[in-house]
Amino acid sequence: MKKKKHVNAIFYYSDNVSQLLTDALAFYTAISTPPGNGVVTIPSATITAAQGRVATARTAEGNVNTRTIGAAGARDIAVQAVITDIQNFVAIVQTAANNAPNETAATTIVTECSLHTKKQPSKTKPGFAVKNDATTAGLVDFIFKAAAKGLKACYETQESTDNVNWVTVKTSPDARYTYAHGKTSGTKLYFRGRVILSELKGGAQAWQVPSTAYIFVL
Repeated sequence: MKKKKHVNAIFYYSDNVSQLLTDALAFYTAISTPPGNGVVTIPSATITAAQGRVATARTAEGNVNTRTIGAAGARDIAVQAVITDIQNFVAIVQTAANNAPNETAATTIVTECSLHTKKQPSKTKPGFAVKNDATTAGLVDFIFKAAAKGLKACYETQESTDNVNWVTVKTSPDARYTYAHGKTSGTKLYFRGRVILSELKGGAQAWQVPSTAYIFVL
């Protein structure tokens, strides 16, 4: 008798806290609604409690951006509680997949619970990243993926307070540079950036947004 191939149930953990929490909620929805709840059974009270811990982690993450004393530690504890929930739920899905009669059925169980059967692809460098400067309040760091060697380029960044109306705040020949935002600490700002090449090489490229849609400036 042919041995059934093992099928893994894998959750992709994002390094970005906001994205991790969003993905956690999507996973909880998948395992508590059809078709996911048809292959695994998790009490609604357990799901509700897990969703509450995501809400707590979101609040804790917001407190970090306001530089509240002890906020980072509280955030880490709250996020770890969410990760523990994810691991417990993934284990339930994995058990169901292990008990499936064949590989096809096991794969169906995993995918209907919004999980993956293969490891997360290797990461690539983002085209545009934004972060508060680590040493100086009032500065924001912009990091672009540099244009190919030999191409002359400049790098333009725009900001917005509502993600609708945009204004250019800086353009530089350097792929990494800082910007003095001049805003009150805690202000929520959106950013987008683009690479501008010569007209012969394609001119202005498409706008790129960072992995975090916005930041609270310091």
